[in-house]
Amino acid sequence: MGENEEVARALEKLIGALDSRADASEASRRLMAGVTSPARVFEMAPEDIMRLSGISREASGAVAMVSELGRYAGVERKGAAPRLDSARARGDYFGALCRGRRVEYCYLACLDDKKRLIRCALMGKGAPESYALYVRAIAQTALRTGAKYVVLCHNHPGGTLKPSRQDIELTRRVQDALKLIGVTLLEHVIVTRSGAVGIMEEEDL
Repeated sequence: MGENEEVARALEKLIGALDSRADASEASRRLMAGVTSPARVFEMAPEDIMRLSGISREASGAVAMVSELGRYAGVERKGAAPRLDSARARGDYFGALCRGRRVEYCYLACLDDKKRLIRCALMGKGAPESYALYVRAIAQTALRTGAKYVVLCHNHPGGTLKPSRQDIELTRRVQDALKLIGVTLLEHVIVTRSGAVGIMEEEDL
C-alpha cells in the first residue's frame, strides 16, 4: 500500500469516527484530490476542510487538529532542554515547531550559557505591526528568562527561504538591542516546508 492510500484510509476512518452522517470514503477522496501531497490535508484550515469534504464543522476542526498534535509530539521528542548550538539542531527544532503553520509565527528560543533551551516563547503571529514593539518584547523576554543566548525564528508559509528586507532589518535591530543587555543573538532562522536557513549566516551579519 502506497503512502497516499495509507493516508486516505486513515483519513476515512477518522472522518467516519468524527461524523457518522458523512460519507467518509467520499469525503476522504475529495480532501485528497484537493492537495498536492497527503500531509497537506492536515495543514488545511477547518473551513477549507468543511468546504471540500462536506463534513461537519466540528469534524473539520478535529481533522485540522491532527497537525497541531503532530507538532506538539515533534517538539516533545527534542527533549525538555535541547542544545541549539548548531544550524542543524536549530533547523530540526524550529522545523518541528513550525510544521504545518498556515500563517507566519515568530518564536524566541532563550538559551543558557551551554546553549540549552530555557524557554521558547511565541513572540507574535502574522506580520508585526511595529518592529520597535517586537524588539522590546524580545529583549524583555531574554531578560526575564536569564538567557545568555537567544535564537529568533519565523516561518515563511509561502515557501521561500530567501529573507526579506524586513527580516534582515529586524535581525539587525534585535542584535543591537540585545548587545545592550549582554545577550547574544546566535541566529535568526527562517523555516519552510523544504528546510531552514539562518539569516545571519546567509547575510554575513
